[in-house]
Amino acid sequence: MSVLVHANDPAGLTRIDLLAEQTLIGTVNILAGTQDTAVYFSWDTTTLANGKHLLQVKAFNSSGAAQSAFRSVIVQNFSIATPTGNQIALNPYVKYQTMKGWEAVAEAAQLYSPAWNNYKDTLFDQAVNDLGINRVRLEIISGTENPTDHFAQWRAGQISESQYNARRYEIINDDGDPNHINPTGFKWSQLDSNINNIVLPLRQRLQARGESLWVNLNYVDFGSSTFEHKGSPNEYAEFVLATYLHMQSAFGFVPDSWEVVLEPDTSTAAWTASQVAQAIKAAGDKLAANGFAPSFTAPSTTNASNAPVFIDQIAATPGAMPYVKEFSYHRYCCASDTVLQQISDRAVRYGKQAGMLEWIGADYNTLHQDIKQGRNSSWQQFVLAGPTSWGPDSGDRYYVVDDSVVANPVVSIGSRTKFLRQYFRFVRSGAQRIQALSGNVNFDPLAFINANGKYAVVVKAAAGGSFDIQGLPAGTYGIKYTTVSQYDVNLADVSINGSQNLSAAIPAAGVITIYAR
Repeated sequence: MSVLVHANDPAGLTRIDLLAEQTLIGTVNILAGTQDTAVYFSWDTTTLANGKHLLQVKAFNSSGAAQSAFRSVIVQNFSIATPTGNQIALNPYVKYQTMKGWEAVAEAAQLYSPAWNNYKDTLFDQAVNDLGINRVRLEIISGTENPTDHFAQWRAGQISESQYNARRYEIINDDGDPNHINPTGFKWSQLDSNINNIVLPLRQRLQARGESLWVNLNYVDFGSSTFEHKGSPNEYAEFVLATYLHMQSAFGFVPDSWEVVLEPDTSTAAWTASQVAQAIKAAGDKLAANGFAPSFTAPSTTNASNAPVFIDQIAATPGAMPYVKEFSYHRYCCASDTVLQQISDRAVRYGKQAGMLEWIGADYNTLHQDIKQGRNSSWQQFVLAGPTSWGPDSGDRYYVVDDSVVANPVVSIGSRTKFLRQYFRFVRSGAQRIQALSGNVNFDPLAFINANGKYAVVVKAAAGGSFDIQGLPAGTYGIKYTTVSQYDVNLADVSINGSQNLSAAIPAAGVITIYAR
């Protein structure tokens, strides 16, 4: 459990104790003089009887003085026997993260394929209604703040694509006052193009399902300019506010989240942890002062092991952490078990969600680990779709489009996407992950209760075989599996009462999903 503590005296904090019924649960020593902090305690409640218990938090300052706060909690232990053999046991009383979204970058060759208008509707229908995409990374380039619309010039044929690429991250300050937005200093055509081409069609299809599209607006700064937002937090904040105001005016909605900067630890972006933290504080203050609810995603580092360093700097920057709702990382380096645990621990400690938001080539093994060990609530492989001319199916796009016959393009699901679909399609936004134990390491389960109360159990099978699941509520369940040689195979529905186990089987290694009808 996490505890947020604030010091009212200049001496600051040095130690936090947590007690239950006057029995010490744990102690956390912190840097002397800290004014605000969040600490995490692991509390084994199985030693207590079910019912009401009193928790006490004691905060100590450097002189040894202490103050306490008390809170009553209800303990309800529900233990399950560790399963043996080919048994999987569910425990709905042990809860983990709440799921948020399956993300794709808003790129589907909409500006490049001559067949775009002939495949876009098929693509959007499949992405939403079959695969289950419900979150989009909408990118805004840093060079949006520029009096010249280089994107519009490129699209009009006035400059080449290479000329546009050379200028797209060029930032020219709209004026010298970060509290005044000069409308002529921002050009929105690139952002608007992606909203019109990708975001709105996805949004409309999800609305038709009674769901909503999570729009994650991602600032991209892979270039250098004489003027840089990273060097002026207040100017960055102005940029963020200007974008929110534009989207509200032009489209009637604003981002659900703002991803602070894409891959700040690359040589092309080159943002420091301190610059990211200061940008969060300034932009959060600016949005809040103008009636918006800040919801930031950070730090989105290329190297996963850099994410804890950036997160710690955000925590050390007064006023920054409350604006962050999600800790993000990419997997291009060093996503070890230890690093994933460090990110997960920080998400729990600060009460944030976590998301792996890019790795070209990521497959279901990656996804399973990120959900289970990384406690991910959101996840992304990469772009929505791309043509065969972009090269072989390398896990860089969810769908591959053969547009060689412009009048009759073919949209095909990617080889890795077939397995990701076993998760995406059945685990929806708002699903609560619960405990799932297995007696056989070859059957690795993840279990969820969707927002509508329906269960979904996704089992990563290292080999073929059969297994039983205990703990499912009474009802009728569908069973679907995918292996290397078989895709989208449906077994006969199974109906059980509240005390029965459900039996399922998969013929070879792959993913099998059991879901309530």
